[in-house]
Amino acid sequence: MYFFSYLKFLVSATNQHGVHSPFVYAFVTKCLYAKKKYSAQKSTNILLNVLSYFKMESLQVDKENAAIADQILKIFPEIDLIGSEENFLYVKSIKEGQLLKRIAENQFHNESIFFIDEIFKEKDAWQKLIKSEKITVSIDLFYCGLLFFRKEQVKEDFKIRI
Repeated sequence: MYFFSYLKFLVSATNQHGVHSPFVYAFVTKCLYAKKKYSAQKSTNILLNVLSYFKMESLQVDKENAAIADQILKIFPEIDLIGSEENFLYVKSIKEGQLLKRIAENQFHNESIFFIDEIFKEKDAWQKLIKSEKITVSIDLFYCGLLFFRKEQVKEDFKIRI
């Protein structure tokens, strides 16, 4: 099932040439396609590249993800892991009801980012999540997904091959 899901993703996804948003194009070319490798695991490498690209000073990691928190601190010791979820929130899997509740309750700002690992395991939940009016940009990378709350941008959903 995983193999066929990945093939289906590859057929429907694009690279930087299919992106018409200047914000997403710059993100894809300068961050996602960056040569810097922090980790052999794709989603962890993407997470660390995103933290570097956006120069994040703080983020919130769910308590059950201590291993990823340790990896982050090894590479970025100055990052505050008890930071506000309003800036950067990392979750291992989609807990649809909990994430939608957080989105509805909290006042996220223009620079807020959600990083959700392993979205390929929960595609239906991902589809429900990206329909939220508050999320203006979603980027599906198969291994993981990113959600942005950029008010100046038209709502768009991207599938990017990496």
